[in-house]
Amino acid sequence: MQQTAETSALPSPRIIAVAGASALEGGNYYGARVLTNLVEAGVKAEICPVNPRLAGSQLYGLPVYGSLSDLPTPPDMVFVVTPPRFVIPTLEEAAGLGAAVSVVVTAGSGDESERRAFRACISELARTSSMRIIGPNSMGVMNGALSLNGSFASGTIGGYVPPGSIACLSQSGATLSAMLQWFGGSKVGFSWLVSTGDESATGIEDLMQAMVGDENVRSIMLFLEGVGDGAAFRRAALAARQAGKPVTMLQVGKTDKGREAVMSHTGRIAGTREIFAAVAQETGIIETESLVEFFGTARTMAQCPKRRGGLPRNRRAAVVSVSGGAASLSADQLYALGWELPAFSTAMIAAIADATGQADVHNPADIGGVWRNPDKMAKAITTIAKDNSIDTIFLPMAAGGPFAEGVARAIVSAAKAITQDVFISWVGMSDAVRKLFDDAGIPVFDDFPLAVRAAEACAKFSESQADQAEVDELMRVLSSARVSARTAPAAASPVWTVTETLEDLRQAGLPCAAFDVAHELDSDDIVARAERIGFPVALKLSSPGLNHKSDDGGVAIGLGDGPAVAAAVAQFEAVAARKSLTGLSVLIQKMERGAELLVGIKRDPAFGPVLVTGLGGTLAELHAEIAATCLPTTPAMLHHLLMRNSRLNKILDGYRGQPAADRDALVSFLADFASWALSKGDGLQEVDLNPIMVSGRRISIVDGRAAWN
Repeated sequence: MQQTAETSALPSPRIIAVAGASALEGGNYYGARVLTNLVEAGVKAEICPVNPRLAGSQLYGLPVYGSLSDLPTPPDMVFVVTPPRFVIPTLEEAAGLGAAVSVVVTAGSGDESERRAFRACISELARTSSMRIIGPNSMGVMNGALSLNGSFASGTIGGYVPPGSIACLSQSGATLSAMLQWFGGSKVGFSWLVSTGDESATGIEDLMQAMVGDENVRSIMLFLEGVGDGAAFRRAALAARQAGKPVTMLQVGKTDKGREAVMSHTGRIAGTREIFAAVAQETGIIETESLVEFFGTARTMAQCPKRRGGLPRNRRAAVVSVSGGAASLSADQLYALGWELPAFSTAMIAAIADATGQADVHNPADIGGVWRNPDKMAKAITTIAKDNSIDTIFLPMAAGGPFAEGVARAIVSAAKAITQDVFISWVGMSDAVRKLFDDAGIPVFDDFPLAVRAAEACAKFSESQADQAEVDELMRVLSSARVSARTAPAAASPVWTVTETLEDLRQAGLPCAAFDVAHELDSDDIVARAERIGFPVALKLSSPGLNHKSDDGGVAIGLGDGPAVAAAVAQFEAVAARKSLTGLSVLIQKMERGAELLVGIKRDPAFGPVLVTGLGGTLAELHAEIAATCLPTTPAMLHHLLMRNSRLNKILDGYRGQPAADRDALVSFLADFASWALSKGDGLQEVDLNPIMVSGRRISIVDGRAAWN
């Protein structure tokens, strides 16, 4: 059972070896826990404990072998729970025997250099063999369908892993343990659960690709602390989108506090949070903000990834509640996410009255008077469902006392008879009520905001599935980039001033406002250059030591004649003297008018170059709302990029009488700028074009700066 491709699924093992197996009493705790969980879970495979100290004895009635080579049949899967010094020899032995997968539970020891060497050895062994190595420092690997619990998790009863179609990949072992307890009593369960550990050889990106290729996996959960290979992560997430497998993600460490921006607006306002949001947008990943939301949304995606009958989810809802206050609160939360609550027609209001005896019921609906009558509750739901303008029905409920189970059964019955999605929030829900909904596969939550966010996740997934052509095109672009990647020569200087940046952009054919450059603060020369360009002009003092020209008095705009230019030069001389600037030059530039945009590039350690857009000029930091997309990308994704920034959208649509921007022209410009940035190779760290001026089809780069490593 050889695993040679990064896209191959994890195998269903026939022979499982536990190297470092031990007894719970007086032995290696982790080796004992892994063996105990495997035995108690009843894995559908032969278990072979391996421990040279215990060779010839028995553990759980199983014979203990002195080495992997002593096994009657070579193992498919090996759990390595030995002391650190035995890990590499054990892995070499497993690879030699043809094991498909080894899971290294053992963590490295020693100082940082020793741990680094340990991880490097594991990586090299995986590279030179056909064996997939997970870990080190992994809590283990589990599979509900196989009754496989190869972990030291203590959060299961009898090692039980609930079977199902979710694959969970976690960079936190404790999160897996918590998840097993949270899902323990649910009908929703897992195909694979993998603790990725230190990812010395197999990253979460490769494992996600493997889950996409596994026919028993229908949805994927990611608990993410970081990504090592951003390009591989994008490809795997896009492959999941192509395969129709929803990916629910909880990503921690978003603030990126430890990484300092180089020297640009782009660097300061585009951090880890924005970059992961960009990847989620293009790949259809569903982001969550807490463990409860993460677990609840993933469960929902497993229960109802698609609406019944393949109908669309257009964010049009009806709210049916037993309290006017709850109905109003629910409406507020739905409107906040951009959902609609279509008004009931006169005919619908009359039909609800006939079905329930409740007159004048509107959307959101308070039908508190029929709470004790399950039949009328069911009729209210099925009557409202006849309105084809409603895609989703929300039911915010409360404890209910002795009536709760009867009402819950009525809701289950009604939900089976309609095509709309049904989402329930039930404050004070009993275990019996929860089980009724869980058995029926109806998403139920303890609080309404969680229900709304799960419904929003379903709507986003539906959207992501609507246009596969643009996803296919992006995948082709990424695949081509993977083949043709190259590194351009490094820049001569670590910082390009505005003059250097604009000159390079102009030579590449990008639209820069007409400009000239004076390399001395010579008033007569600068006036002459301004006259040749044509008034009005702007002057910008340029120096490697001048990061924010406007703040430091290094910009003069709207200069209409020679004396005004001469006065600005005198001002620049004072700025240069005060700040002891060197490498001076002056940019003389034709004044341009239009909407001011920020366009930039930031190189992320994992994802590479990221294109950033936002409001430009002096508003770039005051209104730091930005949208980002990883490169390379496609024109379709660039159009989506422009749509994601609400303030920028208002400007582009023609705010307060300004000409509306030609979005096709702007997308073409962004594509050309992205190509320019990619051509510079890995040395380019940041670029700040702030502002570019946009008026109709006319686009002009006015200012720029670049940083290199």
